[in-house]
Amino acid sequence: MTVLLYGKKAGLGALIGLCALPCALATQVATYTEEWPPYNYAEGKEVKGISTDILRAACEIAKLQCTFQVVPWARAYKIASHVPNTVVYTTARKPSREKEFLWVGPILPRTTWVYGNTALTQSVRDFKDLAKLRIGVVREEAAQQDLEAVGVPPSAFTVQSSNADVLRTVTNGSVDAMVDTEVGMAWNLRNAGIAPSTVSKLMKLTDDGAYYFALNLNSDAALVKDLQAAIDKLRHDGRIDAIQRQYLK
Repeated sequence: MTVLLYGKKAGLGALIGLCALPCALATQVATYTEEWPPYNYAEGKEVKGISTDILRAACEIAKLQCTFQVVPWARAYKIASHVPNTVVYTTARKPSREKEFLWVGPILPRTTWVYGNTALTQSVRDFKDLAKLRIGVVREEAAQQDLEAVGVPPSAFTVQSSNADVLRTVTNGSVDAMVDTEVGMAWNLRNAGIAPSTVSKLMKLTDDGAYYFALNLNSDAALVKDLQAAIDKLRHDGRIDAIQRQYLK
């Protein structure tokens, strides 16, 4: 079952109500994600992406009935923080988040870059230079924490609800830079019909940690164990690599 939810007016209570039935049974799991292609995104009525396909395959192996819902990242994160047997993905596992969730993975490596207008390439040489830029970020994503950790002040940020929105602000000149992975940036530029030469890597931000599926702390222990076993099997069988290749062609 796939449910797509959009709009800023839907409150946490309404979303929790939608997952009440799946969350009532240990064999059913409500999963929440954002628009961040090619890792997770909506296409018509279907939720797709590298991480989505990995999670869908893991649910099948573990014999779990999983629903997939697309909402803004901050909302997905909040639901998974409050409701048992829920998953938020694709989630960077960081020390600051370690005690907030139960972690299943890793599913993908994590290396992020600061991208910006190509004209800025020569003027950004270290993290101190980033503090002088206007940087687009997705609300409550790990990239904002990473930027703050290297000294970028909150006043430098322009907050959006998705990476696609942030990319638009970069290309129209509203902000100077943004953070993404190589895979994510290449996909979004191609899908938006934007020439790759429009933006350039300004510097590597971090290669700390990896991406995981994050589960509510009060989730059923057997569910978490079964999902981890399924992910391990997918990796051992080469299916995680195969799923990635399908999206990177």
